[in-house]
Amino acid sequence: MATAQAGPGFNRIRRALFALIERFSPDETTLMVIVAVFVGLMGGFGAILFRFLVEFFQTLALGSGEDTVALLEAVPWWQRMLLPIVGGLVVGPLVHFLAREAKGHGVPEVMNAMIFKKGVIRPAVAAVKIVASAVTIALGGSVGREGPIVQIGAGLGSTLGQMLRYSPQRLRTLIGCGAAAGIAATFNAPIAGAFFALEILTRDFAVVTFSPIIVASVVATAVSREFLGDTPAFPVPDFNIAGPHELPLYLLLGLVVGVVAMVYVRTLYGAENFFEKLKMPAWLKPALGGVMLGILFLFFPQVYGVGYASMVEALDGHMALHTMAMLVLIKLVAVNITLGSGYSGGIFAPGLFLGGMLGGAFGALVELWVPGSHGAIGTFAMVGMCAMVGSATGAPLTAILILFEMTGQYTVILPLMLASIGATLVYRGLMKETIFTLKFAQRGQQTEFGRESAILRDFHVEDIMEVNPVSIGREEKLSEVIKLFLTHSEEHYYVVDEEGLLVGRISIHDVKDILHKKSLGEIVIADDICHEVNDAVYRQDNLEDCLLNLGHRDTTDLPVLYNRDHPVLVGLITRRAIFEIYNREVLHHQDMGINLVTGEARMHDCVELPESYKVQMFIPPEAWLGHDLKELALRPNFNIAVLAIQQRDRIGGLHNEMPDPDRPLVAGDRLIVVGEVGSLEKLMQATRRGKQPAESH
Repeated sequence: MATAQAGPGFNRIRRALFALIERFSPDETTLMVIVAVFVGLMGGFGAILFRFLVEFFQTLALGSGEDTVALLEAVPWWQRMLLPIVGGLVVGPLVHFLAREAKGHGVPEVMNAMIFKKGVIRPAVAAVKIVASAVTIALGGSVGREGPIVQIGAGLGSTLGQMLRYSPQRLRTLIGCGAAAGIAATFNAPIAGAFFALEILTRDFAVVTFSPIIVASVVATAVSREFLGDTPAFPVPDFNIAGPHELPLYLLLGLVVGVVAMVYVRTLYGAENFFEKLKMPAWLKPALGGVMLGILFLFFPQVYGVGYASMVEALDGHMALHTMAMLVLIKLVAVNITLGSGYSGGIFAPGLFLGGMLGGAFGALVELWVPGSHGAIGTFAMVGMCAMVGSATGAPLTAILILFEMTGQYTVILPLMLASIGATLVYRGLMKETIFTLKFAQRGQQTEFGRESAILRDFHVEDIMEVNPVSIGREEKLSEVIKLFLTHSEEHYYVVDEEGLLVGRISIHDVKDILHKKSLGEIVIADDICHEVNDAVYRQDNLEDCLLNLGHRDTTDLPVLYNRDHPVLVGLITRRAIFEIYNREVLHHQDMGINLVTGEARMHDCVELPESYKVQMFIPPEAWLGHDLKELALRPNFNIAVLAIQQRDRIGGLHNEMPDPDRPLVAGDRLIVVGEVGSLEKLMQATRRGKQPAESH
């Protein structure tokens, strides 16, 4: 009985909430900004929790202190070797059995969710990633913090969006918000955090995407500064540039860094492939990598963990030339072992380390060979950091902003920019894919996407294909083939064998020259005149890839096969069908520039259709609530069709659903209808009277 009484009360609160929302009419951007505040809070506290876990596990393993090199040198040799092995035994099973997406450096997995999984990241991924990466770093894994925090923040943003039942486009934006929040909070760099998400992940600078990401980044930074303080990530001395004559040297450094960045990316994925081929349980491979790391730590404790202490030493100019040069090679080996064997951690800090040591060694040579260049080691080390990260990630702008915000040094902005662009150009001249996209390229997947392609990627060929198309058997006689073309308007048909496997294609041009040769009708068969089909698509291919294939072939349709192992012809996909679904989705996305009618006083905002038809959206009167579309009978009474029902989600945002004739209307619903202008006016009059349509006749 109590439950029955709670329903009307909840509905009254719901109606009051939605009435308040309708009064202020927040647009898409405003609603996303509100949600971005919560994502920023989650990302900020997630970064704090992650740092706490790293320090907690490191204290258990080595003791407290920021200088890991000193801590490592103070423990027995056997403990140095044992720590990464223990870390591997913890991380391997944790990742393998609970969330395999948490393996590696994280950013490609986030990109995979955005591009190929409609923005969905399993909630378990963030939880596993935060523990696995903290254990990896604390027990010696030669990786960074930014990859894990990107995946953690992105996972939190996606989880919140899934709870709010957001569309894939909104989920992608919230993933960007979470990633920006994590980077901003980790490195105390709000601008760089936002640009990381925009330049690398979303690649969309539209206001509806840009604004929430900026807000999430700012909120996360505020949280971080409140609990961790407002200090740069690197305590570095003041740098000075002697003059413009030094700029060519920084450009030369950038060119060298570009080559090393290519080696960094190639060897990293080479290491992953090597460990992937090893015949042993996947959950044990990190422990094997831990054995190799333990041996390295006996001789080179500088590559233990993130390596910030060694980077600061290079920036201060207190590290010898031969040491920095050697550490470039050793760090390269260490990070390849760590990520290749299956640990969890980021590639940003290793990139900083490699660039810093390479730049420092370059600066030491400059001091030896160029008169008056005293103090160049630190400056070149910092510039090398920026150039390495910018070229390897394919995001030089983000790298420049991160290094600038992390160090607070504006005096080196010109060398940073020059070296980063030089390194990026060299890198791209050597290889197209970045450290984030090479994995997709090896799988044959494309990662270039934007707002338009995101729509097409949300649908698959099997969603809109023409099922069981008319086909020709390979043994069909020419006379039957000609009869098919004469009685149908199609320009070509596909030829299949006895099992339905695709054999080729016959077009009208293949038969028009022999139409008059009746003697061949019973001799020639379809297999004799069909041509090989070079392009086909499969049921699970997304529509963007399908449209690209159509463009390459310059044809109106493509055959759809069951799968690569069983290429049975199961359908046809046409260019027209793809464009129709694209236009429909654009119409339903308000944030793509379509403003539909939201009330009786805004008829001028309708989307014009041919022959005096309009699409209109309005709020049903309260008298209609509780009645379904079948009862309202809009089509028989007004000759109006309902295209969609726009519903309020849990925080007041709008999303469209296909109309269900048996679902009663509830508070917050809006009807999107199409009809003639006169019919719409009659419906609006019924709306103003607060009557049901059936009562108005």
